[in-house]
Amino acid sequence: MPSSAELTRARRARRAVAILLVLAGLAACAMSLLQVTGGTAGEARLVVTMTFLLLGPGWAAAGFLRRAPAAHVWLLTVGVGVATTLLIGQLMVMTGAWAPVGALYATTALSVPFLLRHAVVAQ
Repeated sequence: MPSSAELTRARRARRAVAILLVLAGLAACAMSLLQVTGGTAGEARLVVTMTFLLLGPGWAAAGFLRRAPAAHVWLLTVGVGVATTLLIGQLMVMTGAWAPVGALYATTALSVPFLLRHAVVAQ
């Protein structure tokens, strides 16, 4: 049975990850709106956007796990993030409506409220 201090550290870590992912999602959308391309800023945009798309939706889902081991949380996070990104890409290819920026905005709009909830109520 983990001590209350360990649970507190785990909650703080989950809260920090949720906040960082909210900031990454908002930064990715802001860089998209500002049409940041090329150079160091363009590389930063790629890293921030991919980090958010691969971890944001998953962390929003994994935040509902209660007292799960860290490995389970991270496996669910990466799995859901990759699956979400692949499904959205597949839908865009199948429909011929290629709008990656719109997909980024939609993913951010759906994930950020849950991430903010998890930042407030870290389990």
